[in-house]
Amino acid sequence: MTPIRYITGDATDPQTAGLKIIAHCCNDLGRWGKGFVLAVSARWPEPEIDFKAWAKLGTAGVFMLGAVRFV
Repeated sequence: MTPIRYITGDATDPQTAGLKIIAHCCNDLGRWGKGFVLAVSARWPEPEIDFKAWAKLGTAGVFMLGAVRFV
């Protein structure tokens, strides 16, 4: 098993070459406004806009625990 390697810095600005995925796990309440998402919103407006629109759709938009959304 590969050990976990901890890196400190700005998670919204990865320092390696190539494409990146910045993952954020959340609950199914549809709220945005505390923690890591504040740094995401400061850098890119699209994830917040998309998340809020998706949350409004509810289960009709497959907004539920375990669902995945790429923005």
